[in-house]
Amino acid sequence: MNGPVLEVRGLAVEIPTATGLLRPVRGVDLDVAAGETLAIVGESGCGKSLTSLAILGLLPRHARVTAQRIALKDETLQGLSDRAWRKVRGNRIAMIFQDPMTALDPCYRIGDQMVEVLRQHRRIGRADAVARCMALLRQVGISSPEQRLAQYPHQLSGGLRQRIMIAMALLCEPELIIADEPTTALDVTIQAQILHLLARIQRETGIGLMLITHDLGVVAGIADRVAVMYGGQVVETGACSEVLARPLHPYTEGLLRAIPVPGATRRGEMLGYIPGVVPRQTGTLARCGFLDRCPYAVAACAAGPVALRATAPGAGQAGHALRCVLPSDGSGRPADAWQRFTHAAGTRAAMPAGSAP
Repeated sequence: MNGPVLEVRGLAVEIPTATGLLRPVRGVDLDVAAGETLAIVGESGCGKSLTSLAILGLLPRHARVTAQRIALKDETLQGLSDRAWRKVRGNRIAMIFQDPMTALDPCYRIGDQMVEVLRQHRRIGRADAVARCMALLRQVGISSPEQRLAQYPHQLSGGLRQRIMIAMALLCEPELIIADEPTTALDVTIQAQILHLLARIQRETGIGLMLITHDLGVVAGIADRVAVMYGGQVVETGACSEVLARPLHPYTEGLLRAIPVPGATRRGEMLGYIPGVVPRQTGTLARCGFLDRCPYAVAACAAGPVALRATAPGAGQAGHALRCVLPSDGSGRPADAWQRFTHAAGTRAAMPAGSAP
């Protein structure tokens, strides 16, 4: 295949509110190739899920979505009618939602819901549709598929419901699957099973996968490339191994500092953290959005909006890019900057109201 399965350029979302125009997604660029897993990571509220919903045209009508280009295998998705969208969703692009209990209809049996999806997009008899559903349930590791098809969602465990969501996503052999926090509500053992299942299915089918998560452990185990989002923007992107081993953006570095490292983090040792909260995404950006939470901030950070740029030659692998004014070779970043910054933030938080720092 010559081009990417999914190509997104300049995606932006604007939502009118009583306090002003909310801009939760600002100029996002993404690509997903066939057989590739792109992980989108970041804190809650950074725009990950809204990006996926905007791509699929699932945002409320009062939300304004603009983009230079949103294309699935060179076919534009912008301006599709409701009828045209019904031919795309579930057929060419499938989505696995975070909570399968709310994604599945509690009033219908599993079999009825799966058959409806298949017959919506394929000219197939009910008996053949049921056979296809049972085959997919076996493929995702569900035993006794006849029994499961006859059950309601509340009669199944969380792990089984999530496997059924994956089977439903595969029914029409889509070109792209968007998985929004598919393992968040599951225990660690079931998480590992679901991730191995997604990886195996992707190897067998060559489907492009866009994985939305805040769990960098999940990212390390399954992703080929990573896009780190903050304040509605992609602030760093590159090969998974490169970004996790050598983060260049201070925000990515802060996220990794908050994760315990097996064999290195001692019991009882305080983990790193990023002081402050994600700023409210209203108005226009006149400076770096991470300025107030960054230990390396310099005057240039407030001089204007910061563009996403490729790393300097020799500073990282091809395709590694970041949204930061600091040199990509890591120079000018004091080794103890995070410790001093978080200590100062903790001191301010502990001071009595009205006292001077």
